[in-house]
Amino acid sequence: MDNRQRIQEMAYRAIDNHAPYAWFEPLYQQANQQENQIPWAKLKPHPLLASWLQNNSTVGTGKTALVVGCGLGDDAEALANQGFKVTAFDVAQTAIAWCKQRFPQSQVTYQVADVFAPPENWHQGFDMVFECYTIQALPLKVRSQTMEAIAKLVTPGGTLLVVTRLRATETEPDGPPWPLSLSELDHFQAIGLQEIQRESLEQEPNTLLAIEYQPLPQ
Repeated sequence: MDNRQRIQEMAYRAIDNHAPYAWFEPLYQQANQQENQIPWAKLKPHPLLASWLQNNSTVGTGKTALVVGCGLGDDAEALANQGFKVTAFDVAQTAIAWCKQRFPQSQVTYQVADVFAPPENWHQGFDMVFECYTIQALPLKVRSQTMEAIAKLVTPGGTLLVVTRLRATETEPDGPPWPLSLSELDHFQAIGLQEIQRESLEQEPNTLLAIEYQPLPQ
């Protein structure tokens, strides 16, 4: 059984048990600190985040940032290096322990948390929220709920940066990942965010897309 097939079986088992994100912790545990067993772990910031930071080189100082589903921490560290006061969370306890081991002198606050039940003080609590691949790692039936939960973390006047794979049709894909369609991404605007800009990166088998949003004035 190859790694992709193993992950798919873990994900669908979790879905059958009505806990669609319960497969993340066993995935990190079974990796046994081998980064190549975590498909999204590249040990460097996502290139679309790096591009955004380069184009917004002065925005971090004195501002707060939250990284959703932080994985092994490279995106969080990049934001901290830009001057943000960063909180990074993951539902997988092993992932958070791994981050702390990789970056023992980090200024990032790494913690275990659930995007569907975040601490109360996170509501509209961050100037910048970065979400990379978390939405696409969850099945379509919880997609809108996930997007709404993430949007609630952004302070009025703040920024949400979403990085995802994009699928060309509305047909439900096999997964994980379950790349987003353009119509699904429209849900962010339907719940009160406006798109500021987008950047794409062609990569087989899907286009990678980064979209920057800001909450509409109340």
